[in-house]
Amino acid sequence: MAASAPVPVGGEIPTTVADRVLLQVGSRREARIRPWVDAATSGLVLTGKGALTKAVRLREAGFVAPLLVDEARYQLAYATERAPFPGLDEGPTPLFRSDRLEELMTAHLAFADAALTPTGYVAAGAAGALEAAAARVRRLGDPRVVFCAPVDSGWLYPGALEQFAEVLRSVPGPVAVLLGGRAEPQASAAGLARLLQLVPGAGVLRTGMSAFGALGLGAGFSAFGVDSSMRQVLPPDAQSRRNGGPGSPSVLFAELMNFYLGLTLAGRFNGQAPPCTCDCCQGEPLDRFLDMTQQVPAAGHNACILTGWARQSHALDAVERGAWWRGMCRSALGRYPLWSQRVRHEQGFAVGTDLPVWAHLPVPESAPGWVMGAGREAAR
Repeated sequence: MAASAPVPVGGEIPTTVADRVLLQVGSRREARIRPWVDAATSGLVLTGKGALTKAVRLREAGFVAPLLVDEARYQLAYATERAPFPGLDEGPTPLFRSDRLEELMTAHLAFADAALTPTGYVAAGAAGALEAAAARVRRLGDPRVVFCAPVDSGWLYPGALEQFAEVLRSVPGPVAVLLGGRAEPQASAAGLARLLQLVPGAGVLRTGMSAFGALGLGAGFSAFGVDSSMRQVLPPDAQSRRNGGPGSPSVLFAELMNFYLGLTLAGRFNGQAPPCTCDCCQGEPLDRFLDMTQQVPAAGHNACILTGWARQSHALDAVERGAWWRGMCRSALGRYPLWSQRVRHEQGFAVGTDLPVWAHLPVPESAPGWVMGAGREAAR
């Protein structure tokens, strides 16, 4: 039996995703990690163009794990006061049809466990756009609809953060946050911690190590991006432009809680890589992901490690998760000198930018109360 959540989830967070770290993946790459998803403790967030169509196919094929659809329209356009949901709000309003947002959310709910709003990217200071999006969701009044707020990291600073939290609290149903831009890791984690104090129970999507850390700070659910593009949200006019891809897949080295290219691991271990005991690798060495033909097994390995962490997190009471994750991060930090010495490579292993932050960030000593929305009990 899973450990208890800090508060009842009925009506606030969809029960099928509450208390979980989901795996977020591009809709065209889900097959690489689908076999390793634990339906009892995790789930999937399908992302990008074609995500809803893929959700339909997965359900028809018998996929039973929790499933959300993130159409990622924030990657394509900014939210504005007149059009907070890009692609839905352009053109004349239909006279004899239901609201376009309602229609899309109904389509999501036919196959997903909750419906994520297709909110555009909310630039720093764009309070009108943020409030317009929230107002539409309030009018919808469906507790199965999650108000997604993909906001620039500028919203995490004092003053703006409190305004952001007030808007989120005005929505009577569940909410989820996606943090965009290129914020400094320490400031981003501190801002997220403060936001979850003000809006405990909010979901945190499309992130990395913060997916586990956020649950320890009071998030209701979260999603870990299984590849680097799923662990960041860039403004529409600042999308990454790649000049050729990497020569090998990104591999999660669980001992150090960090991703490295397969070729980097092979160079560090020099034929002396340890065996990996995850369900995907089953004792095979960790330095075998040498080129992009190994993308599928590498993705399976990554998903297995993340699913294992998700199981551990899910088994804990909410009040224990923060200390558990901080302990995990501290232990990993302590292993860097040992592994660097073991491989005897002049460069050793580079420490991930987020790891030191979560290793030292203060965690709540008690489970936070849940902010109820407008007209409901406020957080203590």
